[in-house]
Amino acid sequence: MTGGWYVYAIVAQDSQIPADLTGLGESALSLIVSEGLAAVVGPLAPCGLQRTTESVLRHGAVIEALQERGPTLPVRFGTVLRDAGAVTRALAEHREQLTADLARLGDKVEFGLTVLWDRPPGGDVPSDDAPSDDAIGGEAIGHAPGTRYLRARLALLRRDEARSDLAGAIATELDAALGSLVLDRRCSIAPTERLAIRAAYLIAPTQFDACRQAVAEVRRRHPDLRMLVSGPWSPYSFVSRDRTGGESLRAENRTTPSGGAWRRGQTPRTANDPRCTSVSPTSSESDPSVATISTRRLQHGG
Repeated sequence: MTGGWYVYAIVAQDSQIPADLTGLGESALSLIVSEGLAAVVGPLAPCGLQRTTESVLRHGAVIEALQERGPTLPVRFGTVLRDAGAVTRALAEHREQLTADLARLGDKVEFGLTVLWDRPPGGDVPSDDAPSDDAIGGEAIGHAPGTRYLRARLALLRRDEARSDLAGAIATELDAALGSLVLDRRCSIAPTERLAIRAAYLIAPTQFDACRQAVAEVRRRHPDLRMLVSGPWSPYSFVSRDRTGGESLRAENRTTPSGGAWRRGQTPRTANDPRCTSVSPTSSESDPSVATISTRRLQHGG
């Protein structure tokens, strides 16, 4: 009796699993085939999925080994279906979407980019929007407490809009620098006060070094910015989002071993991620404000 079938990836039905490759808990891997596609799966112990760092590492190692053999569509960590029949039904139900994603993403990778301001622009409320000293008493209609609050809120909104405009301009500059090296991107503009840009870029594996060079060139023009490049990773961010009902090859509300939520289509990309070996300046940029987080390749059986 098993605790269900853990799904690692989607591949073509004629794909081969490396003989020495094992899954979570050293479990054997197999293919469940349906209409031209195959899910790479492994049995879970009756106690179910153990959400540990080791499990995350093993999941990533399996996908990486499969990618070395041929086109592979990664499935998010924590995806478990009840039995082989449920896996077959999920493949059949989402065949069109999965086939298209496998063709589009199977031989691609993504890299992440985080852009930080050393000092967030517009940190101080403009003096012409700030309440004057004689407004403290709230005597004049124009300086009543409610008016002062609204003026302060307006100043904050203007500051946030200015910050977003600046971040948007940097994103446009990065797009121009990266140009045809990038096939697709996902970008969040000024999501927090200090964070200017958080983005993921879909690329061919051979273009990663050229992309790092392009990012470094943009960084040289902006000494007030710090840029962190991470990857290359499996293209989780670009897998189509499931909008249908029924059984699905994705995790609904999984958590990292530390308890933080993983949003769909995302994987950890921080220096604390155990899949990262180091943070160091790129070879093309001696300024440590441009750093690279690189993946660690694991031995299949280790």
